[in-house]
Amino acid sequence: MNAEERMNKARSILILEHYFFGHLTMKLHVSEDPTCKTAYTDGVSLRYSPKYIDSLEMAQCVGLNAHEVMHCAMGHFWRGEGKEERKWNRACDYEINSILLKEKFELPNGALFDTAYDNLSAEEIYHKLPDSKNKEGEGEGKDPGMCGGVEQNKGDKQKREELKAEWKSSSAQALQMSKNQGLVSNDLTLSIQNVIDPPLPWHVLLRDFVEKTARNDYNWMRPNRRYISNGIILPSLISEELPEVCITIDTSGSTYDIQGEFAKEASGVLYAYNTTIRILYSDAKVHLEEVYSSNELPIQLKPVGGGGTSFIPAFDYIAKNRYTPSCMIYLTDMYGTFPTKEPEYPVMWVTPNDIKGPFGQTVKFNTPKCA
Repeated sequence: MNAEERMNKARSILILEHYFFGHLTMKLHVSEDPTCKTAYTDGVSLRYSPKYIDSLEMAQCVGLNAHEVMHCAMGHFWRGEGKEERKWNRACDYEINSILLKEKFELPNGALFDTAYDNLSAEEIYHKLPDSKNKEGEGEGKDPGMCGGVEQNKGDKQKREELKAEWKSSSAQALQMSKNQGLVSNDLTLSIQNVIDPPLPWHVLLRDFVEKTARNDYNWMRPNRRYISNGIILPSLISEELPEVCITIDTSGSTYDIQGEFAKEASGVLYAYNTTIRILYSDAKVHLEEVYSSNELPIQLKPVGGGGTSFIPAFDYIAKNRYTPSCMIYLTDMYGTFPTKEPEYPVMWVTPNDIKGPFGQTVKFNTPKCA
């Protein structure tokens, strides 16, 4: 049996025994590429080294095909734009191999796996990994995980967006069909749903919010050296560290079901920045105040309250105690009485609902969906 026949057989096994992966593998055009060391995909094609395929057991060949399907279903060919290729491939492999092993696939020898990266996104893993030591084309090549890599799609912007939409649609369809037949696990379901309908990109939105509003302490007496060589005089930031952030947790009875998600969002602030967080627990009044630093993660909320909701007490509490937060992040379902006056510091309302705050910025996060 040559490499082409082995790949065809492996794909047939996926179709017959693993509906989700089998349905999606048909979207990829499969062809030989003797110039690559293992295999890779760009969301359109799956190209493989015949010599490499011949070295695999059939179960490993099936796992390889599932691995490449997951690169596409997880959007790795578009999520990695602008990232160092080999490092991004390692991060992606850690993200999906954990899922594939739970799905009982056998992966090629040397496949990257580490329980320390369980339940982390490829982006989070990427920032935890050391930079690649090899230059492009040397050593580890483009597939450091040695079980199938992913390349950024090189099509024009419109075609890339169309391909992204196609994979989201196909993945959603395959997932729903698998769920209807009881053939998909919770881990796989949640992973794919987070790509199809992504939750709030907390770190991105927070960074944008802070840099545009809170981190505005400029010093014209100390110009930004980055631009002086170009003859441009711009101010520098006096401090690169984020001053204290205040997070208010709505602990009213109506938010009981989403307070666990609030804890994750609060921890996300400390993961993203070197700062101190002052947490207020408030419904119709402020019940408790806590202060956290980045060495006290994850944050464990103490949701004291359970009554009605008014957003006024938290802002009054900050004013009364003469706190000067860089910004206020209010985690709430948005059902309550708002202040009539906007505070001097910027405010971000974070909510699972579509209600917009009367001032500040309102962002919506998606609560996880159950299988």
